[in-house]
Amino acid sequence: MSPRRTIRETVKNGINSIPELQASLLTAIQLEFSTIPPYLCAQWSVNDSGAPGSVSYSIGNVAIQEMGHFGQVCNLYTATGASLKGEIATPDLVPVYPTVGLPGGVHPGLVVALAPLGDQALRTFMAIEYPEKGPVVPPPPDAPPPPPPPAEPTIGQFYDAISTGFETVFPTGSLPQYPAPNQVSYADLLSAVNTVADAVNAISEITAQGEGTSASPDEGTFDPDTLAHYYTFAEIYYGRTIVEVGSGFEYSGAIIQRPAVYDFSPHQPGAPGQDEFIDTFTQLLRNLEACWTDGSDIGEQLAAMNSLQSAGTVLIKNGFAPQFTFA
Repeated sequence: MSPRRTIRETVKNGINSIPELQASLLTAIQLEFSTIPPYLCAQWSVNDSGAPGSVSYSIGNVAIQEMGHFGQVCNLYTATGASLKGEIATPDLVPVYPTVGLPGGVHPGLVVALAPLGDQALRTFMAIEYPEKGPVVPPPPDAPPPPPPPAEPTIGQFYDAISTGFETVFPTGSLPQYPAPNQVSYADLLSAVNTVADAVNAISEITAQGEGTSASPDEGTFDPDTLAHYYTFAEIYYGRTIVEVGSGFEYSGAIIQRPAVYDFSPHQPGAPGQDEFIDTFTQLLRNLEACWTDGSDIGEQLAAMNSLQSAGTVLIKNGFAPQFTFA
């Protein structure tokens, strides 16, 4: 992969050139993708109906949005005139789990593992999505403790620096080409980035969908009736839905029953079905890269996620963690 910048470098020194912007965006691409395997494994471990409103459905929605964030950052990167050839279909894209900290130096010391849904996994997910200015919904009385605030610099500060970087590097508001090359659009999940304003808007959507706004647990103007990721996980963790009470919010709505889960152990080489999963995952990364380099259909690749889910669920039901390895 091409050179990348840590979030500390990006936040401390800012972004003052196209190479610095591209290096920070490559880190953001890797960061967004690194959350998807843990979220998917938690979803696949849940033994419920998967119907709308179920716990697995809620976690699956978060994973889909993370795929959208990954794709949106790919659009941001290619909009600068760079190519993603060899940047997605590579072993370097995905960390080896369990990993201590996330790509780019995010959350140093946080252990992120592939694990069944449970208190530890939910606390980890809440730590990843922790709102930059702190949660706007206080924990319920006598609840288990929430994760502590992350060490700075935060993901929010990182994306703020990237947003400012676009404005600094392209002060006229125009990008190198119009329309920008190799953009991928898909329903309301992905939109083309053709101007600096598009880039700033895309970054705002990524942060709002993860953290919520400074006044609300939902996604703000992007989808005002959908909770941001932190609060989706927090509802499951606390076992209560969020309701508006007076001028604030509380975890005092309907009870959320934590469903039974399939337990599984860390990766064991030679697990039945593991090779099939690795092959499916490898082909998925190749096909995703082709969307931003050869014009392949992103809808077909998102549909191919069903094959990955089938192979991963079989492994988990048999007690094994799927291995997200590019072969």
